Amino acid sequence: MAQCLVAGYQTVEKGRMAHSFHSYFLRPGDFKQDIIFEIDRIRDGKSFTTRRVNAIQNGEAIFSSSISFQKREKGLSHQIKMLDIPGPEGLESEWEVRSKMRSKIAKEYLPMWLREREIEMRQVEPQDLLKPQKTPPYRNTWMKPTGKLPADERIHQALLLYVSDMGLLGTAVNPHGMNFMSNKFQGASLDHAIWFHSKINFDNWLLYHIDSPVSNNARGFSRGSIYTKSGRLIASTSQEGLMRVWD
Repeated sequence: MAQCLVAGYQTVEKGRMAHSFHSYFLRPGDFKQDIIFEIDRIRDGKSFTTRRVNAIQNGEAIFSSSISFQKREKGLSHQIKMLDIPGPEGLESEWEVRSKMRSKIAKEYLPMWLREREIEMRQVEPQDLLKPQKTPPYRNTWMKPTGKLPADERIHQALLLYVSDMGLLGTAVNPHGMNFMSNKFQGASLDHAIWFHSKINFDNWLLYHIDSPVSNNARGFSRGSIYTKSGRLIASTSQEGLMRVWD
């Protein structure tokens, strides 16, 4: 998703920023192969620019996205209030939680289990990854990059888009007492959308509030709101994910 957004920006007039991104995960990708990004210049209007970007491997599309860009404008403004959520201070990071569990993880999986991630994530409602319990379908996560980002808002958007995929499907699985480590469970993102509401600075902590109102027909639907620490709503997300349980 992030790579498609950056590729689309290469064809867009300077000063226009992405405000919505809609996409479908079509086929598995191969880390060992290059990806070709095919960009279709759908429209260049006075205020909006539209692009279709496909990611291609072996002559087939593995990912498809539609992106709308807009010049910054003044207009009516309102937002819903952020929930009263504890701040990131004092919460354990995902890496700290995983590190405490290292003795329970098979040695061959430890390098992946303990690898340093690009984003530090701190769960407000932590769960036992090895023994998940049935919990309400919502999740609150504080997140921040582990390094300093360049002063380019397009990169901040791309990294936020990248991390916005994390947690949506997991929230839909909460009521069923499962997670990505559960036996016989198969999960995958099917589609993903994000709306950027205002200028983004991802050098600071952001709160990702997710809820999942419904799951059915082996699919779970989730939606998310991303707030600054001061409570400003800067982005919203939605996603359907595959939730298949094998007998």
